[in-house]
Amino acid sequence: MGAERRVPGWAVGVGQTVIVIGAIVAVWYLGAFLLQLTGDRLADSKLPFPHLIVDRVLTYPGTIIEATWATGSRAVLGFFIGLAIGLLFGVLMVQARWLEVSILPYVLASQMIPLIALVPIMRAILGNPELVRLYLAAYVTFFIVSVAVLRGLKSVNRDSLELMESLNAGRMTVLRMLRLPSAVPYIFSGLRIAAPLSLVGAIIVDLTGGQNSLGYLMVAAVAIGPSQAPFLWAALLISLTLGLVFVRIVGAVERRISPWQPAFREAVD
Repeated sequence: MGAERRVPGWAVGVGQTVIVIGAIVAVWYLGAFLLQLTGDRLADSKLPFPHLIVDRVLTYPGTIIEATWATGSRAVLGFFIGLAIGLLFGVLMVQARWLEVSILPYVLASQMIPLIALVPIMRAILGNPELVRLYLAAYVTFFIVSVAVLRGLKSVNRDSLELMESLNAGRMTVLRMLRLPSAVPYIFSGLRIAAPLSLVGAIIVDLTGGQNSLGYLMVAAVAIGPSQAPFLWAALLISLTLGLVFVRIVGAVERRISPWQPAFREAVD
């Protein structure tokens, strides 16, 4: 009897994704059909059939691609800006206790400000909607990353830290050899949250007056009326897809950078 052939992990993942998407589409069609049976004249705008949304995307591909690029590219760039600043602040705070005590409370307090309230303020300061998108995406990412980095860098095993100190290791050596490897799971947990939220930050700017963007398509579709509902749903689904892609990319990078994590080792075994 020959050895059993194992199905590759990526193939299992693709199969599961196809099954889930197929189930969602089937339930969606069923819900849209049942809504049509109620005789509601606005059924097509409340829950349009998926093929109507696909048809609208294929009819206006240039508009959809331009809007997706305008929002997605700014979200990605803002994400990396917030990531860089958050990493810097997290490292600085763990190196200097007084810096953590003096800065962290204000970082936490800043999150009490609703993002929608920041948009007009930043529009008045920066003037350029593109810069406002970058700012909000970076702002959301910065908070999550800085807190995750700080917690991760402080999560090192005390015995390991004492061993490094007994070997006369400098701060940078301890940071590079001990603190950063220990912080990797925390950092990427934060990035999984920050990646889709950076997209939300960019869309919020679009909703308040952006042009040629996913948020603008949503607002325009609502303003024009029920006939443009497929545009609204298309923008929503594209935003959802982008968020999922961002999370997947972060997970793939984490697996590549830190394959030594127990969760990844178990998946391989």
